[in-house]
Amino acid sequence: MKIQEGYKQTEVGIIPDDWEVKNFEEIGKVINGDRGANYPSNNELFENGYCLFLSAKNVTKEGFKFLECMFITQEKDRLLGNGKLIRNDVVLTTRGTVGNIAFFDDSVGFNHVRINSGMVILRNESKYLDTSYLYGILKSDIVQNQIDRIVFGSAQPQLTVKGISQFKIPCPPLTEQKAIAQVLSDIEAEIEALEKKRDKYKAIKQGMMQELLTGKTRLKYNLD
Repeated sequence: MKIQEGYKQTEVGIIPDDWEVKNFEEIGKVINGDRGANYPSNNELFENGYCLFLSAKNVTKEGFKFLECMFITQEKDRLLGNGKLIRNDVVLTTRGTVGNIAFFDDSVGFNHVRINSGMVILRNESKYLDTSYLYGILKSDIVQNQIDRIVFGSAQPQLTVKGISQFKIPCPPLTEQKAIAQVLSDIEAEIEALEKKRDKYKAIKQGMMQELLTGKTRLKYNLD
């Protein structure tokens, strides 16, 4: 196939000439959680507390969900080493349900958050990479297809830190990254608004069905 002028063939497909492809380890760091002796046991997790301790229920294909949350105390948090989020970190699930991505930006209402043993933190360490763009590219087929190729284990699929470090990330110029990230954010906000509207109408329908199917609301009708 002939490549259009101004474009080039790369490991991630055809991209503009002025874009680069970098391994994630060149632009960021993969951080495991603390899996040592101080890792929280079930009786050290509480419905309220100082530090949110993420579970698989909190990191979904749609990002963070906080319908069910468990916390650890401040004392327990101080005992743990790696695995605490800072703003603009990205969380990736690596065991069981792999490849779910969530972004710890300012919209998340918790200040103290830690990952569990089935996750890693992806931390941007490059001034030439926009973290919102990184979040978008990690959710895209470009990276998700790479995940599908390197995941191993049939009973419990897993990703390794080494494999994640080798993710191929297409990197446009920084200004273009920011523009791409803004468009993706606007689309995501529109989708969220539509989903809220859909949920509202579903609730209205459910309530109407309950009224109609129990005879609490009667309809005027004519059989003629």
